[in-house]
Amino acid sequence: MKTRINLIVSFFVLLAVSSPVSAAVPDLQIGNIHTRLDKLGISYTSAPFTVSQACLPFTESSRIGPVSGNVVEYKIKVNVGPGEYDNITLTNYVREKRPWTTKADKNLVILPGHALTEEFYSDMAIYYAQQGYSTYILDRRETNVQADETDFSFMQDWTFEEYLQDTYKGINTSRSHTALLSGKSAENIEVTAIGHSHGAMLLTAYEASEYDDLPAGSVDRAVPVDIIIEYNPENSELIQNQMQEFASITESIENGVYADDSMAGMMYVACMASTEPEGYNFSELITNRQFFRLMASQTYSFSAYPYTPDYHYWSGNLSGLYYVDENRLLNLTLTGGAVPYAPKYLDQYMAGLMGNVEGYEINSSRIDSPVLYVGLGGGFGDYGAWWYENEVGNTNNRVTTISWNDQGHSSLLIDNNSSELWTLIDDWIDDNKSLNN
Repeated sequence: MKTRINLIVSFFVLLAVSSPVSAAVPDLQIGNIHTRLDKLGISYTSAPFTVSQACLPFTESSRIGPVSGNVVEYKIKVNVGPGEYDNITLTNYVREKRPWTTKADKNLVILPGHALTEEFYSDMAIYYAQQGYSTYILDRRETNVQADETDFSFMQDWTFEEYLQDTYKGINTSRSHTALLSGKSAENIEVTAIGHSHGAMLLTAYEASEYDDLPAGSVDRAVPVDIIIEYNPENSELIQNQMQEFASITESIENGVYADDSMAGMMYVACMASTEPEGYNFSELITNRQFFRLMASQTYSFSAYPYTPDYHYWSGNLSGLYYVDENRLLNLTLTGGAVPYAPKYLDQYMAGLMGNVEGYEINSSRIDSPVLYVGLGGGFGDYGAWWYENEVGNTNNRVTTISWNDQGHSSLLIDNNSSELWTLIDDWIDDNKSLNN
């Protein structure tokens, strides 16, 4: 048994050093993913929803229907540019009195992580709707990109600044939509924003930007979840790693590669784990399902520049993942919860921040609303808390940081105890009601 374990470890180390996952997936084989899922009767699509009713200026809004008790779902599409994929989608969950009518007059906006869509955040959003919020999940432009797309030149214009503008338009639209449903004035609707991973980076930069100063775009409370804006200077090796990551991403962009396809590789692994769990597509030593488990629980082994020494998405081992239903995780990943391509500019900005690259900074003194930083153990964890405590905290006495269980970077989403964290965040929001700007 020890010999087998050592062989697996040796294989893993060799894989991490020699080749990223995407290199083991020729052309990412997106078409093969769809073919295999079709055989199982599973349908994947990244196509935008069909709009049935125009309700708001520059937006299209549809009432989808009830999802849980008196909580219903709406979809709002916002045009943010001239291109085919230049729109963002807000999925709204809210308790209704009757169709198109609600008493809710406070918003909660969720900004998803890298290449994830509202489907991974819907349980969370419904939970907050049940607590009385008009809850919105803001899907970014990349969620519209078709899986068979081959020309990503349009992403050359999808800069970080464009994404900040999109965030403003999303927050502005959330106010207008809740005003439409509640009959209240849009400017009197408070907004709490929760950002996860890339969404937390966007939220933090947004809080320090001019958009947050505009009445229609202001955020009253910010909850960045599991991100590193800047390392403690003592973590010099991790900082150096991100400087190298920044240089690598920048070189790709300069060579005309604007799309990050890392999620496409993950989706391929998930497809093999779902359709051929006992197959050996990636190794002669471990099955496809075991490979998926290792990818989820030892994520750091698959990166040349891991963010933290133990960075992982979910906790587990070869036998299974501990806190999440594997089959549900695989199904969400393959049926719309994830998208294969995202703009490299977001990754570049993140590496620039963490690598202390000149020109990539967030002015902490401009962040003046109440802030709750949530570090997820096994993810960015306490590494991320340092900047909020020591930089934002220098000028803002309303900064709180907490560390959540050692379950991984994705434990906010669909773990069997994620609702405990959602409750902690809700309690903090309640405690900070009287501290609004």
